[in-house]
Amino acid sequence: MKVRHHKPSGKIIIICTSITVFLGFLILLLEISELQVQKQDGYEKMFKNQSVRRVRIPAVRGKIFDTQNRCLADSVPNYCIAIYTHELRSPRSAIANSLELIHEIWSRTGINPEIDYIDLKRHLSLTPHKPFRLYHNLNDDQIIHWRQQYEKWTAPLKNSFRRQRILGLKLSHPIENRSIFIQTSELLSKRTSTAANTLELIYEISSRTNLKRTITLQEIKNHIYARRPLPLIAWDNLKMDSILQWADSCSSLRGTDIICYPDRNYTDGEEIAHLLGYTLKIQNDKNLSEIGKIHFDVTGLSGEKGLEHIYNDILTGTPGYQILQVDAAGFHNRELQMTKPIAGGDLKLTIDSEIQKICNKAINFRQSGEKNKIVKGAVVILNPNNGDVLALASSPTFDPNKYMKSSEYRQELMIDPNSSTFQRAVFGQYPPGSTFKTITSLAALKEDKDFYDCQFNCLIGYKVSDKIMRCWIHSQGASHGLLNLKDALMRSCNIYMYETAQKIGYKPIFSMAREFGIGQYAGLFPELNKDYVHKKLKYGNLPESSNNAIDLCNLSIGQGKLLTSPLQMAMVTAAIANDGKLYRPRLIKEFRNQPNEKYIENPTHLIRNIDVDLKSLELVKSAMKEVVMNQNGTASKANIKKIDIAGKTGSAQYKKKIGDKISNHVYAWMISFAPYENPKYAIAMIVEDGVSGGQTIAPRLSMLYKDLFKYDGSLRGKK
Repeated sequence: MKVRHHKPSGKIIIICTSITVFLGFLILLLEISELQVQKQDGYEKMFKNQSVRRVRIPAVRGKIFDTQNRCLADSVPNYCIAIYTHELRSPRSAIANSLELIHEIWSRTGINPEIDYIDLKRHLSLTPHKPFRLYHNLNDDQIIHWRQQYEKWTAPLKNSFRRQRILGLKLSHPIENRSIFIQTSELLSKRTSTAANTLELIYEISSRTNLKRTITLQEIKNHIYARRPLPLIAWDNLKMDSILQWADSCSSLRGTDIICYPDRNYTDGEEIAHLLGYTLKIQNDKNLSEIGKIHFDVTGLSGEKGLEHIYNDILTGTPGYQILQVDAAGFHNRELQMTKPIAGGDLKLTIDSEIQKICNKAINFRQSGEKNKIVKGAVVILNPNNGDVLALASSPTFDPNKYMKSSEYRQELMIDPNSSTFQRAVFGQYPPGSTFKTITSLAALKEDKDFYDCQFNCLIGYKVSDKIMRCWIHSQGASHGLLNLKDALMRSCNIYMYETAQKIGYKPIFSMAREFGIGQYAGLFPELNKDYVHKKLKYGNLPESSNNAIDLCNLSIGQGKLLTSPLQMAMVTAAIANDGKLYRPRLIKEFRNQPNEKYIENPTHLIRNIDVDLKSLELVKSAMKEVVMNQNGTASKANIKKIDIAGKTGSAQYKKKIGDKISNHVYAWMISFAPYENPKYAIAMIVEDGVSGGQTIAPRLSMLYKDLFKYDGSLRGKK
């Protein structure tokens, strides 16, 4: 027998293997040390970033006051019923499962289910193993639509030939005897989603408080998906009786509470809606500098129109921030840090809210001959001594409080044929009609001093370039006869202005209109935190030349391509009243960027001293006085006792196409200032589709002046 002898090499193998294992353990220990010691801070930071959410909290918006410190726009509490979805994850509920299935079917049929929450609870309590009827007596179209939707819902998944099973519905019998049933027995042990539990809680609160449900299942799912750590707002703008009812019957329910968000309220509502504008909830407002830093934004308010929009940066304030810790599922765990928001700044206007109400009353004082039931027009009142805007009213108006809360109301206004949200006083563009004759007259007096005594005859059949050009009185078969400039303004004679324009030419009229700010930027909404610089921008339309003599004559009476706004004509009136000083209209009197700061004055600004002599201005002003105070003046109906008033009427004609018919219409105008000797008010008023300035505007202006002078104490009455 052959004996084998072991070689001593086995020890070497054992030693090498041991060394290899030891080195492996050493490398492993070094790696573990690096992970646990050297990279510990990095992993802790990564963990914190994954478990922390930063929430932006909106600040309370600033206030807007009138010149008498009456609050026009204020932030008010908006009481809401909130649902905390992170507290509704664990319960298993057949009611919640049934409601979720009902809403899924509802979203596919488009038919409101004929069920009652109490009936559903009773069914699940007493007869859960019987089918629950959701719809009955469906018509053929509804049945076909439901079958199509059901086929899509249960369609096989990719790479599968088996249709999907929907718990609670029979796969092969989606409809029975024109009715849809759900098998509640299959929903008793089904795992309940957070969305379903939330839906059940909303139904429970609704049944106890009689509040109408407005939130849908899809909105609940969207919130849980995108805004999970934040409370879900199920109802907002609650009245006190609803809050008390919730406190009495729902405060013991898990996952719900009353919270308060800032909202907006406009004290005078419709009276000053166009000027103030309105606010709406911010939609996707993330500044570029904050992308990646803000996870959630608690919806605040943003100015959408008017002063709310223009000065949104001042009114909005500085938002606060909340640091929340979330769990692995993304639900709210606890608050780590809170930085309080800083309230927005305030605006104090030159507007007097009582004068604003007087203007709204006057513009809606309908006169005989007006065809429209709803008055469309505007009134602007300026202080001619410094340019302060005392009132800025447009008609028709709207309710900004209702606009913010009702989407249906917003939809109605979007298709409103009367354009109720349009700010006619500032942005309306109209031919000024005979109110422009004041500028034509001043241009003539500057160009040729002979016009102080110049006379022209108001001839019937007057022609310009072989075209008959009429005066308004010719339609009555009459004529003004031989007139001087003062009488021509008092009686508003067109023929006199035609002769004047042809004698002096286009350039003097154009230059004088430019001097008075026609066709130029008014500067109503300046940047408040910067030094004011008057912008040389075009606004309205002042043609730089005329193509022919007819265009020239049309310009002289405020017709043709010439377009101005009521605000611009009020500026013209103020400049005439104060002997040639054109002021920027000042709307913001004072402002502050934070509520604890002192107000900063927004100074008045003189745009220019108009290049016209006082003698010429006195002639035009005295003629404007005769327009109102003389019984033969075109605005004698604007006359009131004890106070002298100056004015000029205008009737700008235009054509409007309604259907297949083209009809003639009139923009009725009047500009005015009073008292004549020491003017305090410069006014421009327009009514669309009026009869004439004398018939449509003058009676309104009389009412306005009576109320205005009673308010300021000039007439007997208490301010």
